[in-house]
Amino acid sequence: MVVYRNILYCTDFSESARAALPFAIDMAKKYGAVLHLVHVYQDPDPLSEFEMSSNIKMDWIRVAQALGTEMEGRLKKICSDIGQELSTCQYRVLRGKPYLEIVRYARENAMDLIILASHGLSGLEHVLFGSTAERVLRESPCHVLVIKKEKK
Repeated sequence: MVVYRNILYCTDFSESARAALPFAIDMAKKYGAVLHLVHVYQDPDPLSEFEMSSNIKMDWIRVAQALGTEMEGRLKKICSDIGQELSTCQYRVLRGKPYLEIVRYARENAMDLIILASHGLSGLEHVLFGSTAERVLRESPCHVLVIKKEKK
């Protein structure tokens, strides 16, 4: 019998990710699991290939810190909003490549299930790199549930 004690819900705060949240809540309620909410952001550094002065680099560091703080607040609000439905909800903002950080978090925190939205990257980027969901699915140490947003 499969029992999920720790469920990881990954969000980028997109509409697709919001559509996956009810599945994560339902699974956590069904199994009495701890729901972990994670958002991963990459440093906003589009000019990293170019040499910059130290003042500009410091600005990018402050932007990244502010972004992390804002995302943490958003995760905290989601946990607070679903607190009536679940006994335990935890949240964490991670920094780095999304699929790598999601897989790392799952390994280090003994996740039993990862729930995330499918994301339809298009064009060359998808062909060359694949989506975050695909990469998590390939590398995950546990089950993965990929939720496809319903078309309207």
